[in-house]
Amino acid sequence: MPEFTKEVGIAFALTFAAAFATCIGGLVIFSASMVKMANPKNLSIALALAGGVMVFISLVEIFNESVEQFKAGNADDNGTCDTTCEGNAWVFTNIAFAIGAVIIFLLDAIVHRLSPDLKDEVDAADLARLERAVAAEGHMALSTPDKDTLAGAEKAAMNRTGILTAVALAIHNLPEGIATYTAAVNDLKVGATLAIGIALHNLPEGIAVATPVYFATNNRWKAFWWACASSLAEPLGAILAFFILGDGLNPSVEGAMFGLVAGMMVTLSIKELIPSAVKFCPEGHAVSVAILGGMAVMSFSLILFAYVGV
Repeated sequence: MPEFTKEVGIAFALTFAAAFATCIGGLVIFSASMVKMANPKNLSIALALAGGVMVFISLVEIFNESVEQFKAGNADDNGTCDTTCEGNAWVFTNIAFAIGAVIIFLLDAIVHRLSPDLKDEVDAADLARLERAVAAEGHMALSTPDKDTLAGAEKAAMNRTGILTAVALAIHNLPEGIATYTAAVNDLKVGATLAIGIALHNLPEGIAVATPVYFATNNRWKAFWWACASSLAEPLGAILAFFILGDGLNPSVEGAMFGLVAGMMVTLSIKELIPSAVKFCPEGHAVSVAILGGMAVMSFSLILFAYVGV
């Protein structure tokens, strides 16, 4: 049984905090003001910021940490890593990175194979329907939303969509939990940064789950519960990483984990977050500015951390 240290506790706390952002997103069905805030442009900026944060921290910090761990694991008895050792470290890191990318594609393929019609992101049409309900009554509708236009079959389909979205996001969230824990247990600043990026894109995920379930069932608490349930895979991923890494005595294992994490996070950002951001805000430069803004914030943060010795 690995030792439960202070660092492990902080890593778990960051993972739970990032996961909790999904629940916060699910709260949109309780508040008219949150519905207005959850407009497509704001969601686009949040997703783009998250993408910029995750790509930057993955390539600048996590990838480099993988190389360093592989170098430590392949050094000689004196701790010296010659050119062959260093070259091997880069090869192993890139292999782990590629495997991490493949894992994301495989998870996505499995989910859509099980349910080809699944939508695994927030639906702008659902947001528009929520806004209409608020505009019509001045508050969240207490009766069934769009009761005149939602037939029983459509309600069942929307309920299925919301639940399947929760399942899909839970599968996608497993590697995110592994990533947050792995980064945080080794370097708090990297883990905290990654947790912020994951939390930013978990907000729209909560909306994506809660909104269709609410329209199908007229039950806010059920919709909120499904949104929160989709986030439980992140703590599960952290527990899995806890047992894989153990007490951190094998640098090569840690190097492999960091390489996997970097590959998964970069692929998730490029494949899911940034395209979704563009979808919600196809015109103008808001997405590119937000991506670069996320990277700039992380860059200045790392510079500040270096100066203060964190």
